[in-house]
Amino acid sequence: MTARITAISLEDLVQYLGDRPEVARKAAQFAINDTATRKAVPMYRKLIQDEVNFPAGYVNDDRFGVTKRATDADLSATITARFRPTSLARFAPGQSFDGARRAGGVDVKVNKGGGAVRIGRSFFVRLRRGRDTSDGVNVGLAIRLRPGEKLRGRKRGGSGVQLAPDLYLLYGPSVDQVFRDAAVAGSAKVSSDLQREFTRQWVRLNVSK
Repeated sequence: MTARITAISLEDLVQYLGDRPEVARKAAQFAINDTATRKAVPMYRKLIQDEVNFPAGYVNDDRFGVTKRATDADLSATITARFRPTSLARFAPGQSFDGARRAGGVDVKVNKGGGAVRIGRSFFVRLRRGRDTSDGVNVGLAIRLRPGEKLRGRKRGGSGVQLAPDLYLLYGPSVDQVFRDAAVAGSAKVSSDLQREFTRQWVRLNVSK
């Protein structure tokens, strides 16, 4: 999903526009961009990482950040989270591919506050470059199903990609899926930060005149 930070959140903007519209638009532009990059992105990133056990550094600028900045003609900024699902292999702490099957499966920990869950009959597989188009890593977590068995749906958007009739690569949530909840939880603070920053920019620009 994407989240937009716009001038609509500036409750006093109409009054300021009536007094000095050019200065007000410039103040709004600066406020939106500063709030998006310096306040909203770090806050949302923390909310995402507090909720799901993404590896350190995973929710970086390539997967989450400002994709559109406000301009004088368009007073809105856009924050975008990556849509692609995350390889479930990334949620296997302290475990790595060693070429051998693990008896009983692999332990994965997706929810930050919860414990690890063992996925029976799962194992790490080495992927050819370009095979894992959803996460870009060359190690995945796979499961081989028994005859007639179906891959059950998993919480938080988990999914599987079929490699063979009975073989699936397993995936956890995308950054986008976790961001959907974080965007709602942090919206009030973003609005408050935006109004404060607009007032600061308004005063700064008027004093400099």
